[in-house]
Amino acid sequence: MGVASDRLSSLPDSVLLHMLSFLPFDDVVRTTRLCHQWRTLWSFSSTLNFIHHSKDLFSVRKFVSFVDKSLINLHGNCNSLLKLHVEFPFKRCFTSDVTVWVLFAITHQVKELNLVLSNDDGDCYNLPKRLLFNSFLENANWVSCRFYKVQAVRWDSLRELRIGSTEFGDDIVRKIVAGSPCLDLLELDNCWGFRCLDLFGGKVSKLVVNGYKEVKKFLDLELEIKAPYVKVLELKGCIRMNIKLKNVRNCVSVKFDFHSKNPKDEECDNFYEQQGDMLMAMFGSFSHVKDVMLGTWCIEVCAIWLTGLILSVMAFWDSPWVLFTMISCECLTLHTPIQKRYLPGIIRLLKHLLKLQTLIIHMALPYFEFEACLIPVVNDVYSVEGKLQLSVLPRGCGHQLEKIRVCGFEGTQSGLEVLFLRDLLLISANIEMMVIEWRSGLQNSIRDASVEFVAKTLSNVCKRSKKAVVLFKM
Repeated sequence: MGVASDRLSSLPDSVLLHMLSFLPFDDVVRTTRLCHQWRTLWSFSSTLNFIHHSKDLFSVRKFVSFVDKSLINLHGNCNSLLKLHVEFPFKRCFTSDVTVWVLFAITHQVKELNLVLSNDDGDCYNLPKRLLFNSFLENANWVSCRFYKVQAVRWDSLRELRIGSTEFGDDIVRKIVAGSPCLDLLELDNCWGFRCLDLFGGKVSKLVVNGYKEVKKFLDLELEIKAPYVKVLELKGCIRMNIKLKNVRNCVSVKFDFHSKNPKDEECDNFYEQQGDMLMAMFGSFSHVKDVMLGTWCIEVCAIWLTGLILSVMAFWDSPWVLFTMISCECLTLHTPIQKRYLPGIIRLLKHLLKLQTLIIHMALPYFEFEACLIPVVNDVYSVEGKLQLSVLPRGCGHQLEKIRVCGFEGTQSGLEVLFLRDLLLISANIEMMVIEWRSGLQNSIRDASVEFVAKTLSNVCKRSKKAVVLFKM
């Protein structure tokens, strides 16, 4: 038999270079040992990924030296560089090296520059002034990079900017927006120091705030967001501040998956009341929004806050002001398990969002409690085709729903998930389709038993909607 041909090397160079763009650069260099064709191929790569995770100082020094030598060798041969990605545990002693790398990127007019400089000592890299005036940069991701004594910025082509783990003031945000006429996405990941995100004067259409670094006092500080042109707003992670939204009239999609740590004992008296008031004010700013996503913490705060209101003001929920003033919401996504602590909040949402047509539930972690004994609270009794059926959902809850999608479903017999879905079929007269997607990673034996149990439960219920179709996806 003849020697098998090298099918990989027979591919066009453009395909091989695309494959190399996904590898760390040290692995790219190793490909030079494969054959003669690969010896010079690496020098034409349009993407350079330098990644190092070990925090050992000796290994970090070796990595920095490797990056230095690699960029020196590439300096005269690299004519089509598009992306430079550097990720390693940064120390202040490597400031000059990182500056050389940044100047290399500026000289070669890279379109994407990522500096992910993780550290545990609070060392931040000061961005050089030459980088603040760049007409070629289109995408940037800078972690632990400080805007030091910035007078102005000018990024004519910048479209996406992600800033992480650094402190900056309100003026930096205004200067970035004013100096980036094409900026479409602004993402702030666990940053701190700012009190107002004023995006007026720019074209930012998507704003993501993923956490705010821990502050000593909780509600003493406010975070004000002014986003007149933002269409998508996402608040995620731990944000221990009082959030106020202003001028968000163009927003079409919101995602509230942020949370706060458990309050101290002395704060428990009014903690949920203050948080509930804040959420209601935020919801009131989005009365026109049709696509809304809520996480577990928002649902829990709503449930506890609303319970307090019901106890103090009976029949408060019958007033037209309540709930949620998201009166235009047509698609609701809930990032929550179906558990006893969240069910009251979910019920209130389904009952008062009168235009809701699509419900999406991501049954992802965290599961804060496990309900080993299933003793559901009966909220109503229905007579369907001459049969009485008990329901955990009250009358008028989700009656307008047309489509339901459940992701990460487990179907355990010890939880409320199955009863919740069963009762949606029971009380909703307009449901056309319910799609249940099983959580990946479940053992086949557990999944098969769950599928059989869920299918039997849902098929036996007397559905209010005769055209409802239930689909299972494994």
